[in-house]
Amino acid sequence: MKTTKLDFVDRKTGRHLLDSLYEKFAKPQLHDTFKPNNPSIYIRHEEGQVIDGNYIIEKVFEDSRTGFYAESRVPISGNNPPVIVIRGYGSWYPFDRVLEDTPDVFMAKLERQLKSAQTAGAIDWIKQQFHSGKPPDVIGESLGGKVAQQIAAKYPDYIRSTVIFNSLGVSEKLAKTSTAKNVFHYFTLGERYAFWANEGDYIPGTIFVISQKGKSCCYKIEEAIVRMARFEGNFQKRRALVVVLAQLLLVNRHNAIVLNKRRPVVVQIDRTQLQIFRKKRFV
Repeated sequence: MKTTKLDFVDRKTGRHLLDSLYEKFAKPQLHDTFKPNNPSIYIRHEEGQVIDGNYIIEKVFEDSRTGFYAESRVPISGNNPPVIVIRGYGSWYPFDRVLEDTPDVFMAKLERQLKSAQTAGAIDWIKQQFHSGKPPDVIGESLGGKVAQQIAAKYPDYIRSTVIFNSLGVSEKLAKTSTAKNVFHYFTLGERYAFWANEGDYIPGTIFVISQKGKSCCYKIEEAIVRMARFEGNFQKRRALVVVLAQLLLVNRHNAIVLNKRRPVVVQIDRTQLQIFRKKRFV
């Protein structure tokens, strides 16, 4: 079955038409942690459970050895496609699987969680949806975005589109040889962790930098704090406090809900610009 980008791409902006919904699926939302219908993949759900966004959890895929966790979600009504959401680094409620996730976070070439997706049934589900005439979207944030890229590169013919947020990188070889189509990368302005963690590369796709207000005064102040946050010379309590503050700012950027805010700033960039961000990291 062939699909065209115009089925799910905004012609004026180039954005994926479901990106704001998928952002809520892929990122943690602490203010709703204890709500059972919280759509975030960082909250464990049960098969058959209905979540915000008019979706029902069809299957849960998990491998306790690697920390892999994903959910397939099917719309209750409407024309949206089925989607598989892959969790990032460690669940937030309950908080676990951090140690199991760690190797895949820091080694771009590692494919432990990709293999778990294969053995846990996630890839079979993707193929089943394709053969039923409904190729799914694959989405994820951070580590989940890395695994989503690996799946898209390995099984490009079975997927409608891939939408990832602040993703970790994959091996440079996989990025260069990928034939995946309809891939959308979203990076928060000032992101550091995605480029620092494993120094991996990214499979080709449409790339956006997103923020709530662009390079505002608040953003520039935050950037100054991040640049100051370095342990150099003698230990100083003031410097330690700056480091802690900088880390909180960066964690917030990595996980913040942006596209669901009022009038977010979304700027499309090319691969050359992405590589500059990737190589600069914390410089």
